Formats: sequence, C-alpha cells, structure tokens
Amino acid sequence: MTAGKKRAFISVWDKAGLDDFGRFLSGRGYEIVSTGGTARQLEAAGIEVISVASITGQGALMDGRLKTLDMRVFGPILFDRGKPGHVSDLRELGQPPIDMVVVNLYPFERMLADGKSRHEMIEYIDIGGPSLLRAAAKNHRHVLVVAHPDQYEGVSRLIREHGDDIPLDEREALAGEAFALTAKYDSLIAGHFRGFGDTMPATLHIDAQLQEMLRYGENPHQAAGFYLPAGASVPWKQLHGKALSFNNYADIDAAWAIVSGFDEPAVSIVKHANPCGFGLGPDPHMAYLRALSTDPESSFGGIVAFNRPLDAEAAKPLTDRFFECVIAPQFEAGALELLRGKKNIRLLEAASGPTGNAFEIRAVAGGYLAQEADSWQGEQSWTVATERQPTRKETEALRLCWKLVRFVKSNAIVFGNHEQLLGVGAGQMSRIDAVRLAGMKAAQAKLDLAGASMASDAFFPFPDGVETAAKLGVTSVIQPGGSIRDEEVITLANEQGLAMVLTHNRHFRH
Repeated sequence: MTAGKKRAFISVWDKAGLDDFGRFLSGRGYEIVSTGGTARQLEAAGIEVISVASITGQGALMDGRLKTLDMRVFGPILFDRGKPGHVSDLRELGQPPIDMVVVNLYPFERMLADGKSRHEMIEYIDIGGPSLLRAAAKNHRHVLVVAHPDQYEGVSRLIREHGDDIPLDEREALAGEAFALTAKYDSLIAGHFRGFGDTMPATLHIDAQLQEMLRYGENPHQAAGFYLPAGASVPWKQLHGKALSFNNYADIDAAWAIVSGFDEPAVSIVKHANPCGFGLGPDPHMAYLRALSTDPESSFGGIVAFNRPLDAEAAKPLTDRFFECVIAPQFEAGALELLRGKKNIRLLEAASGPTGNAFEIRAVAGGYLAQEADSWQGEQSWTVATERQPTRKETEALRLCWKLVRFVKSNAIVFGNHEQLLGVGAGQMSRIDAVRLAGMKAAQAKLDLAGASMASDAFFPFPDGVETAAKLGVTSVIQPGGSIRDEEVITLANEQGLAMVLTHNRHFRH
C-alpha cells in the first residue's frame, strides 16, 4: 500500500450503483479490497482491486461460506488508531488499516417472500456480511460503514465536502443504520426459525423508521409520528389535502380494512375507530347512500372508504357534508375535480388489499402486549342453535353483520340487513346497553329494524339482550355462544321465533 493511501473493503450482494461508487473511491485515492463477484464486476468496470485471498492467503472455502472471517481482514477494520497496543498488533498482522467498509447482505427477506424451501433459505443466511458491518460500526470513529446502495450518494458528498475528516455525528449516523440493518436481519432469521414451531415469538424486534412527524397524537399535548419498517411504503398515495393526523391514520386503516373484506361494491364510514355507516350496492353511489343512512349525524367529520374506483356520480354527494378523508382504489377524473374543490378533505388512493399487520402490539404496564391480528372467521364452524333455520336473506345479513362487528369496540352489537348497517352499539360496559344503544341509533336514523339481523361480538350472558332485540323487530341473531346461560338464551330465541347462529369464535376489540 502506498503511504497515505486509504483502503476500502467492498463486498456486496446488491450491485446497484457499484461501478460508479467504486470509480469515485478509486478516483479519491482509495485502494479497494474485494471478494468474488464484487471484485469481478469492479475489475470489469476498469477498477483495480486487491483480492481478499491475497490478504488471507486462502481462497473461499465450503462453497463460499468462508471468505472473510480472518484476523487479517477484521484486524484492520477494528484497529483503533489511538491505542499503541493496536498499532503493534496490526503491524504483526502485516496489514494496513481499512478506512471504509461497503457491505450489503444476502437477500434473506426477498428469498423468503419468493417461497424458497427451508433448505434453500439456509444458504441465504449471511455470516461474514453482518460481522463486517458490526465491526466497522463499532470502530466508526475511524471506519466509515456503508450498508446500502442508497447511501452511496450521501457518503460521496461527505467525502467531497470533508475529505478524511468526516464529522463524528455523520459517522455515528451511518453506524446506527448499520446496526439497525443487522438487527432487522437477525430478527428476520429468528422469526423464520420460530415459524417452525412457536405461535408467538420469544423476542419482539420492532425495526421502523420515522416517516412523518405528526402535528400531535390523539390530543394536542401528545407528540406523535408515523413509522414504517425499512423497505416498506405507505399503502396509499395522498392526492389532495393537508397532512394526515394520528387519528386519521388509525381510522383510515379501519375503514379500508372493512371494505376490503367485501367482493361487491362497498362503502364504510368510520368515526373514532368505529364504523358508523356501511352499505353495499350495485355501484359505489348506492353503497355510499346506504352507508350514510346508517347514521348521518355521526358521519360528520368521518373517514369514507370505497372498495371500487370513485366516479363523479358517487363523489357528488360527498361534497354536501364534511368528511376528513376519502380513500378508494382509484379516483376518476370527474371525481377528483369535484372533491378537490373542498379545501379540507384528504383524498387517498389505496393499494389493493387490506393494510393491516400480522401482529398487533400495545404498550402496557411498562411492557408490551402482542397478539395475532383478529381476522375474519369463516363459516365452517357455524352452527344453527335454534329450531328455525335462517332464510337466505337472513344468512346474507348475518354474514354482513358478523364481518362488521369485528371492527366495533367491545361490548359490540350491530344491527343490519343483507345490504347495510342499521345500528351500532359500541364500547358499552354491559351487552344489554349495547343492544339498547344500537336500537336507539337506528331509531334516530329512522331505519326500520323489522326483519333485521343482529351480531354480538361475544356471548349473551343473559337472555335480555336477545329479548330486547326481538322487541325491536330483529328476527335473526349471530353470536359466538359459550355462556353458562346459552340454553336460556336459545330457549328465548325459540320462543320469539328467531333464528340463531353460533360462530364458536368471538371478536372482542378493546
């Protein structure tokens, strides 16, 4: 090595931008040490490379599993320039110091998503790469660590601006990103192996970056932000309106999840995390009108979700009242023109499918509660408990109500028919009060409950809830069952001529 020259170690799987970055470093006087395919690509680009094998005295072993794990590689990376003992140790190794490590890892996450077998996945567990990144990050005062092609431009700018004297805060930031990347990588691998057995992970790793500072949280005195895992993107694109709030994010997620569960044109209106309107129809316009009729009063300031492209016909009635946000898979030109005339409305174009996560995590008692996300429970386990079977229309209504009650805060009751939500009783401390509240909301909206269906997110502890619903006009009920008074509840249903379906699964939502 020529005196005063710096040395960069480069070994990458993702070779995007490699040639340009390699030329930049070479032009700035860096000697480049590299391995395998990386070295071949750099050499093909006309960049002089020192092979790792010439340093270790040994080529790759065991099908490439062993290439860089050698003191003559890691010593120059971990070398602390300010410690005399390190100076003598490095002199004994006979190697100059390494000033930059450029490494990205085997694509374990992508190969997992591609459905590789367990045997194949073993070969995508990177050993040398994370070790090199961690070593460089540990010694960040002396070694720049570059863990992703996206960092090439920023690192090049730092070198142009500062030469060899890169500020410590910049070095620390790069080290932090490297440690975050290796932590996520190890977490993915651990999760892969845990998936062979345990339902819940033994350790939770939350790796997410701040995407947006929000004005405040649920209340103005609470700071808040929106975070996403590395490589993830927001599942919608904002087309119009001011920035989203903390509460907007939560309600949009719920509204979109509701309509994503239906094949026919569907519209949901969500307010304070509960659906206050839902409708099906032959087209988005009719579905919206039915959703709005559930509770026109509560819909003010709500979130509206469509599972079909929004056309001008469906958009026009939206201009007659205030909504915080409208989300749909697409906005046709006429709809956009109409809705952009409303300054305070936010318009979001959604990706296909629901936005939810596989796990839900909540901070409590100084720790965390984690659970699998609640999902739609199919009809395989349903049984009819009463003498009367539900009619075809009642079955359709029960299915709709059972899908919707999953999104209502417990204790939850919903009334509905085969095409819309008719009343909601949310967040009540007793189930009978939830029934009364749902009935009161239907009456306020002047909706007829004659022949309606009722869904309860959990069992009825007493027959009074079913009795009250029957007096309101309900003729069919869906509920999990499991109460010690199930027999009394079913007897009451038979006496009232109701059809009752037991799902044997509940949908508590706290």
